[in-house]
Amino acid sequence: MTPTGLLFTSLNVNKSKPGHEHDTAISLAKDIVAKQGVQGLFVGIAPMAVRQASNWSSRSLFTELCRANLQLSRFGQMGEIGSGIIGGLGSCWNTPIETVRVLMQRDYSLGVEPKTFGGYVEEEMEKGGVPALFRGVTPRACQAVWQTVFMVVVPNLLGF
Repeated sequence: MTPTGLLFTSLNVNKSKPGHEHDTAISLAKDIVAKQGVQGLFVGIAPMAVRQASNWSSRSLFTELCRANLQLSRFGQMGEIGSGIIGGLGSCWNTPIETVRVLMQRDYSLGVEPKTFGGYVEEEMEKGGVPALFRGVTPRACQAVWQTVFMVVVPNLLGF
């Protein structure tokens, strides 16, 4: 995920800059590896790993809490789907981690030395407070709901 995210971010932030008009994902990856080795493709790996791990565990946790503790499973399939929707939405609590990853990769792509995780959080809080850390949460929430319903709830409904 991180190499792909880095390449996508780099292509987007540099597309209108002189010398980058003909960049492709392959040419960019070759350039990064030539200059910094394979590890150059993994800028932002720590926030990405934390977000991915917390994402799926949160989806499962919130979905199961809705099924059992809120007893939504008593409503049959609709209760299961509702549990998945809430589980998917609940998993978006970690959006600030994703925001920091994107900012790290943006700076790296622009040739700026990436800050620490805390440095980015502090900067975003100064710019726009907590809402700045949740930039892009709406499409993430839609994707999280879709993934949770179809990858957590549907297999459960089908007996897997």
